[in-house]
Amino acid sequence: MAGGSAGALRRMRSVSNRRPDLRNSSLLRLLTGFGLTNVSEWGFIAALSVHAFRAGGALYVGLLGIRFLAGSVSSALLAPLAASRRGVLSQIALLRALLLGAAAVMAIGGLNFLLVLLFVVLDAVVAAVYRPAQSRLMPSLAHSPQELTTAVAGTSMAKTVGQAAGALLGGGAVGLVTPGAAMAGEASVMLLAMLCTAGLGGAPATEVAAMPRRLRQGLAAFPGVLSDVHAWPLVLASVLRTLVRGLWGALLVVVALHLLHAGSSSVGLLQAATGLGVLIALPVTVAQIGRARLALPCLISFVAAGIAVGLVSAATAISAVAVLVFLWGGAMALADATSVSLLHRVLPTQAFSRTIAVMESLKLLTEGAGALLAPALVALFGLRAALILAGLPLPVLMLGTWARLRRSDQFAAGRGAVVSRLHRVGLFRGMDMASLEQLAAVAEPIMVAAGDEPIVQGEGGDRFYVIASGEADVLINGFPVRHLTAEDDFGERALLRNTPRTATVRASTEMELLAIERDAFLQALTGEAGVHFQPPELVNLPLADVLTALPIFGSLDRDDIRKLERAAVREDVGAGEVLFDVGDESTCAYVILRGRVELERDGAVSSVLLPGDIFGELSVMHGTTRLGRAVVKEPLSAAVLPAAALLAIRREPTPQA
Repeated sequence: MAGGSAGALRRMRSVSNRRPDLRNSSLLRLLTGFGLTNVSEWGFIAALSVHAFRAGGALYVGLLGIRFLAGSVSSALLAPLAASRRGVLSQIALLRALLLGAAAVMAIGGLNFLLVLLFVVLDAVVAAVYRPAQSRLMPSLAHSPQELTTAVAGTSMAKTVGQAAGALLGGGAVGLVTPGAAMAGEASVMLLAMLCTAGLGGAPATEVAAMPRRLRQGLAAFPGVLSDVHAWPLVLASVLRTLVRGLWGALLVVVALHLLHAGSSSVGLLQAATGLGVLIALPVTVAQIGRARLALPCLISFVAAGIAVGLVSAATAISAVAVLVFLWGGAMALADATSVSLLHRVLPTQAFSRTIAVMESLKLLTEGAGALLAPALVALFGLRAALILAGLPLPVLMLGTWARLRRSDQFAAGRGAVVSRLHRVGLFRGMDMASLEQLAAVAEPIMVAAGDEPIVQGEGGDRFYVIASGEADVLINGFPVRHLTAEDDFGERALLRNTPRTATVRASTEMELLAIERDAFLQALTGEAGVHFQPPELVNLPLADVLTALPIFGSLDRDDIRKLERAAVREDVGAGEVLFDVGDESTCAYVILRGRVELERDGAVSSVLLPGDIFGELSVMHGTTRLGRAVVKEPLSAAVLPAAALLAIRREPTPQA
């Protein structure tokens, strides 16, 4: 019996190295809502920019930069206070729809532009809360670490695509209707975002004072960072990059409407070209992951971004400017990824996290300052000269610090191998370059002797392990269920859940491991400190989706999943009930949809099981009686899988030629 069971378990082995599809309806709604907020915002800004230029030329376009300044204050001070509220995403989207709608009505009515701007600034204050709140909520909606990493990757894509689509829609609309009417249409899209996130479950956990505290610590540490010979050119480059982005964002509107006389819709077209450049640059950025040296692509991207802006001054056709803007968008995306990654490599982990807290606040601040600077440059030097001046700082800085940048790159070259290894882990494959660099910075190398057990069933744990070298065996209740090699990883459950280990891993040879703690993992993905996981209920999901998400069933074909689904019986059990005890016949396995169950062995709790967990399957597959006791601790709703259905799918896979 044991041999057949081992074959079945090999067939139904963990699929942690496969990239999962995102089938979680809550996360899909979250991503759709986020994409729609970007469509609405960028479409609104495209139309508003045209309205601002018509109302007051380059000066009024530059004044739009005030919204970045307001957003920076809100992000640092207000976001931590509001982001922990249940239902905050829908509340933010509704309030933003009202504020943007009011601004649109004022524009249609021909009211003073400064009054319109006031409501746009208030919208920026509210908008700054959205992303941190989403980051805190996301882990509570994910059923597994794989779903969380996939959703985070989807967030970046939703933002890029939403920005490009919004700019096209807003720019196209002002070619057909008035800017005010186009603004009103984009405000209504925000209501769709509200509907997408309405009623999303999950209570976000957060440290309310985390961001102000991190900001204070970061400001205190900043002088030391600026005196670091390796770090200061990169910090200065990152700050200057956002300044130039704000400067160019304002100049773009003047170029389209004044220099080229290309028509109102050209503003949205050029803004969309920027987003398309960012999108096309993604594969180029991914290709840099794990490179031993990043200085050269960092230099090239910064210089290319500056040259693209400068060349716009000589362009006479909208098509030529669109190409240059496309190149600008791609170069800036690559510059962002490579410079932040290099900063990860040269700064100690604690100093980096403090520095990022300051840089994130400075990002909006300097972008707003750049937008406000644009009309001054145009007034003093003319538009074409202002474009050249806007393009100069990035190449001058990077070329001037090239020797130091190259030495910093050599200093941190060894980190690339760690990043490359983490990128091969299926769980991390969808993470962006900067997040992987952050994980590599906190990954702790550990040596394990043959026979030692880095994790033990029933013990607590908050670490995930990647095997750099060596081999190990996974045992559940003493049964070997999987053999691990240097291409494997284990302990991913601990990345989301503060529950006892459900298996033992025993080294069969000497092993070198990379250990990553839960808090570091969640902060790398969400960008937020103090984020914790609360498993969502699964009672309203199709059972087939729940079963497919279980690692033990992940490699089953669709027919086998359907067989299990048809055989399953829903069962509700009250708290305090005993599902089975030691020595009971193994008649079924349980998949938890809601509630909490504790497994006990020898009088001690060996496992704490939550929604999305399966238990009782091993004794069924091995044909043994129950080896422990299962006690319901919170009202339980479970899918009960009869033993006959499990044994029917244990057949060996067909040999492949």
